[in-house]
Amino acid sequence: MDRRPGIIFLLLAALNIGAVLIGVAAGGLIASVVGFILGGLLAIAGVDGGAGIGLITGVITGLLAGGWVSGLRARHSERFHGAVTGLALAFVIMVIAILGGSPAPTSQILLLAAIATVLAGTAGWLAGRRKRHLS
Repeated sequence: MDRRPGIIFLLLAALNIGAVLIGVAAGGLIASVVGFILGGLLAIAGVDGGAGIGLITGVITGLLAGGWVSGLRARHSERFHGAVTGLALAFVIMVIAILGGSPAPTSQILLLAAIATVLAGTAGWLAGRRKRHLS
């Protein structure tokens, strides 16, 4: 019987859960603050769809901030930690949308997961490059 660990086990062993959780918390907080402030200001200014613009801007900013924080906190594999943070944030967004009654089709959910992985993973990679450059 083969006793070598599987690839999933190796990936989970390399994952710093604390870095991902802090990244998710920071990303969620940043997304909420940016979304509420920008959406409110645009709605007050009378921009059509201002709340939606604020929401999308907040989500993108939150994904970038979450990936960045996760990449800074990770000891290695900053891009991987950022990407996992993006997937976790996409999952949180999906759960909130479903509980809010959103009829989002599967294709949009998969697109959100792909965008979240790319944005947060890139931010984590950039944070890792900056961290190595400064040390």
